[in-house]
Order: sequence, then structure tokens, then C-alpha cells
Amino acid sequence: MVSDARFGIELYEADDRDRAQSGRIGHVWSPDAELIVRDVDGTVRIVDPSGANPRFVNSSIASLEGFLEAFRVFYLGDRPAVPAKMTVDEARARLAALHRGETLADPVAAAPIARSERLATLRQTLGAQDPPAVAEGTWWARILRRPEFD
Repeated sequence: MVSDARFGIELYEADDRDRAQSGRIGHVWSPDAELIVRDVDGTVRIVDPSGANPRFVNSSIASLEGFLEAFRVFYLGDRPAVPAKMTVDEARARLAALHRGETLADPVAAAPIARSERLATLRQTLGAQDPPAVAEGTWWARILRRPEFD
């Protein structure tokens, strides 16, 4: 199951035949809440539990998965920088230097990418991947209007 905790999206496994036959491919927050469905033309919509009030989400399941991946990459930049990893040879060299009473400079971690730059990349990626999904009035347009995306 593919999921994204920030948006509450959970996509069912492709081999879940009962749900696939009914067009349900996932849900938002709970199976009793909004459902994610694939229409006969392949578009993805969110509907309320009764199946009413459909809202366009993406042009395809692949596009929805691509959007979730783009957001995952965007949010990775909010995490603190991870120290650069050392190879075994680098670790041995550092240990040998310590035994000799020397210290070596710490490995340099990659510079973080500014949030504004990551946001511009996110918007560009989403717009290129599925333009109708970010058009005004869509589910994703509403998400992108949140203050965290200003």
C-alpha cells in the first residue's frame, strides 16, 4: 500500500481485486472517509463515502503516484542535514590518524537546498507531470494554497 501521511492518502495494492473491481483504489485518512476512485477513463477522483461529490485529483494513477513522490522529495529538504557517509577506507584512515594523535577534518555534507527553490521545483514538476491536476479548483490546487507552500 502506497501512503502519504501528510495528506492522508492510502492507495491499495494493485492486486486487491475487490476494491479494484469497484473502482476504489484508496482512501483519504480512513476507508470510511473520502474514497479515491479510478474512473473508466483512467482519471483519479476523490468522492465522499456515498460515492457522491467527485473531485478531480489526477489524470491517472501513475500521475497520482508521481505527485506523492514529488511531495516526498520536497519534504525531505525539511529534515536536518545528514552527515556525509564515510567509506570503509575513509573510516580506517580517520582511525589511523586518531591513533597517531591527529584529527582529520569532518566530511562535508551536501549544502541544503533552500525551501523556496525546492518549492519552485515542486510546482514545476507537478505542472509538467499533470497540468490539469494543478488547475484552479482542483484538489491539488487547494493543497498548494496552504501557507506552507507560499
